[in-house]
Amino acid sequence: GREAEITAVKSLLMGPKTWVTLLGTAGVGKTRIAAEIVRREEGVFVDITDAKGEASVRLDLNWAKDCTRMSLHRSTLRFGVLLAAATALSGVASAAGTNAGTTVSNTFTLDYAVGGSSQPQINNTASPTNFTVDRKVDLTVTALDAAQTVAPNSTDRTIRYRVTNLSNDSMAYSLVNSTAGSTYTPTNISISYFVDTNGDGIMNGAETLQSYTAGTATVDVPADQSIVVIVESDVPAGTADGAVGTFTLTADSLYPVTSVDAGCTPALCPAGTAIVGDSNGNSLTGASESVLADGAGSTDAANQGDHSAAATLTVLAPTLTAVKSVVVFRTLGGTDASCAALNAPASGDQYPTPGACVQYVIALNNTGGGVARALDIKDRLPAQVRYVAASLTTSSGTGFVDDPLIAGAGPTLTTPAAAENCDGTTNCFVNLTNAQLAGAQNGQIRIWAIVR
Repeated sequence: GREAEITAVKSLLMGPKTWVTLLGTAGVGKTRIAAEIVRREEGVFVDITDAKGEASVRLDLNWAKDCTRMSLHRSTLRFGVLLAAATALSGVASAAGTNAGTTVSNTFTLDYAVGGSSQPQINNTASPTNFTVDRKVDLTVTALDAAQTVAPNSTDRTIRYRVTNLSNDSMAYSLVNSTAGSTYTPTNISISYFVDTNGDGIMNGAETLQSYTAGTATVDVPADQSIVVIVESDVPAGTADGAVGTFTLTADSLYPVTSVDAGCTPALCPAGTAIVGDSNGNSLTGASESVLADGAGSTDAANQGDHSAAATLTVLAPTLTAVKSVVVFRTLGGTDASCAALNAPASGDQYPTPGACVQYVIALNNTGGGVARALDIKDRLPAQVRYVAASLTTSSGTGFVDDPLIAGAGPTLTTPAAAENCDGTTNCFVNLTNAQLAGAQNGQIRIWAIVR
């Protein structure tokens, strides 16, 4: 199943390449490919998986070098020695690469002969070629709750962001929230965070919420790890429907208290201070230098050591109108049951004489985007009528529906007893409770009565 990869590597070895390095995550099959190529070409496979230290690796390579010479002597093929290591190389600790401050050391040997006589080996073992891996400063800020809806006068509304350390060193961060661009003024804004050890974005187990004070540093965040930042705020009462709160979180990279770079001493890397990119030229050896490699965020430029992301809270507020009207359905005659069956006035002029059938209508209309909850509509009929019936209607999709935040099934319409003569003070009470009215919906309470 790996013929394409095997063919590609063999093609490289048959060309000018003497060494070919196979890269890939653990278990992907680097060792199997290398071993199979060597088997097919009768080369030498050197497995340094269990090599312990430089001396052991050098011994294996010297042995392979002798064997390779023998193969070249009796074959026209050219062979490289393929090394497939299953273990991580020293100093490589993160997806960002080798840890900052790691000294990379390299030596070579040159063996040759003159007139069939071996000459002294030339090498740089006593003075290896070294360089220090510099600090790559990179991070991302991502809004986990990019767009939410809220109600006016709601409190403790939260937005989560993930700040991920993509550097090859531990990092601390300063956190700044901006509400620029908002069309309402969020209040009581606070910032907290936790180290998201399992990457699920939810605080659990041993993860601990920590409050953040402006101008301070977070805890150190190891390479490839992240913190979840929570920005909490209140929405003022009376905030208009459609108003938007824009929250932009910016994280700036700071030197950590504890660095994987042992050379990052307090004198060179003052803990909790902003990291500034090196500007005086590269020094191959010595203390690691900082290279700013972050991308541009919502409001920040690239290669500045910071990153930002924006999220929004959009207010959905109900806009209610309520009116009450009365219509005379029938002037004289008929029973209470026939009155309750009427849904429109009889033909011709109708008059509210004693015995007339009338209908009261309390009409609500929600033209806003939010839900009007916990509705409580009360109406006590006047002493001059006798109650007949009442019902709920709508000319929109749903009208009054159950309010899920109130116990019990709704909506609940409480009405007087049938044929109750109203006294205007103690009886004939109509009450709608446990109801809500969504945006762009309307609802009516219709009450039939007989004029006394």
